[in-house]
Amino acid sequence: MNVIGIIAEYNPFHNGHAYQIAHVRKNLHADYIVVATSGDYVQRGEPALLDKYTRARMALSSGADVVLELPVLWSTASAELFADAGISLFEKTGCVNGICFGAESGDLALLRRIADVLADEPADLKASLKYNLKSGSTFPKAREAALLSYFSGSAGQDGALPVSAEALSSLLASPNNILALEYLKALRRRASSITPYLLKREGAAYHETSILSGASAIPASASAIRHTLFADAAGACGNSADRASEDSADGILRHAMPQEALAILQDYRADFPLLCADDFSSILGYLLLSSSATQLARTADSSPEFANRMQNQLPYYTSFSSFASRLKSKEMTLTRINRILLHSILGITSSDYACGNALDKIPYLRILGFRKSAAPLLAALKASAAVPLITRSSQALKLLSPDAMRVFEHDVFAGNLYLQMRNQKGGTPLRAARMQEHDVPPASEYQRQIIILP
Repeated sequence: MNVIGIIAEYNPFHNGHAYQIAHVRKNLHADYIVVATSGDYVQRGEPALLDKYTRARMALSSGADVVLELPVLWSTASAELFADAGISLFEKTGCVNGICFGAESGDLALLRRIADVLADEPADLKASLKYNLKSGSTFPKAREAALLSYFSGSAGQDGALPVSAEALSSLLASPNNILALEYLKALRRRASSITPYLLKREGAAYHETSILSGASAIPASASAIRHTLFADAAGACGNSADRASEDSADGILRHAMPQEALAILQDYRADFPLLCADDFSSILGYLLLSSSATQLARTADSSPEFANRMQNQLPYYTSFSSFASRLKSKEMTLTRINRILLHSILGITSSDYACGNALDKIPYLRILGFRKSAAPLLAALKASAAVPLITRSSQALKLLSPDAMRVFEHDVFAGNLYLQMRNQKGGTPLRAARMQEHDVPPASEYQRQIIILP
């Protein structure tokens, strides 16, 4: 059985994701495709645009066979922890034998060579990294400088890379290349038998915020889709001057999303608002006011110095995004700051990370959805999984150890908070017409049901 894994956020699902699934099915000859996806919050330190079950439905409708949830501890972590957790998840299945990921670079050999150095951490590299961090560089910049130094001339034990310093710098500046390096690094450190497959990313850049109507814009980036949705009047987070009509927005999105995924998105928007970080501004403001510097320093990825900076800037607090911008410095990226603020909201601490790491990150496999045709794969999962399979939250107390429950309870709290904030923003959970159809949303994480498609 050839089972290929994909780690993704699908925030939201678009043509590029559909292309990847089709590639895995056709060119990698996958019998089954297992997706490990973020839950209700994503690695950028924000709530997902749509809830996790809706995004799972999008993936299943476009060719995935099983969708598993990446615990919130790791779906909102740094690229290194996010990637390692994803690899750990696939290893815990006992049946995933390959992983396919996209990158701006199409050179797997080059990426593996760089990843091997990062995984092995030679003394020259570690010393250079430490020096650059002490000089005030952000971690990405410090690592880039350390790699450039290591591979320059004869500094690298394996010799210089077959690319220029400018090309290497460009490679390390691309988000999907960085994630690809982290996947490869995790595979190396784990001595994993999982085979990596690289798919060169085509279409719009990761940070591109516009969608054009021609074939040249296909596939659009998830960033561009989110920008389009939030610019629309129903999105509620965009500037009113930039908002387009519903028809116009949907017309643009038809060029960026598979028909099935777009239909799911349209149904969702008929009932629920789309969430953004600023929807959590009030709760973040309260937590900052009610927390001491010591408490803030315990937040995952934070530090005493950053906690003091947060308290010093607290008199100027107005919103999640504006506060994050105020806290930005040359030592810390905006994405890392967003993650710290989100971790404060979700109550994720450094000790939670320690607990999760002691469990090799993934102490359970939570199924968000599957296709009925994947019954043989589900049977294989039940037979080979190294950790408990969870289809209903109520199963957790019976199946998980106390430490594993600690990880799981963060998923439950995060999910409940997401549902609450969505309902608060939307005013009412459902339109009257949908209520009459008995399509009632779950009131809590414990009532949410997995997605099952034919």
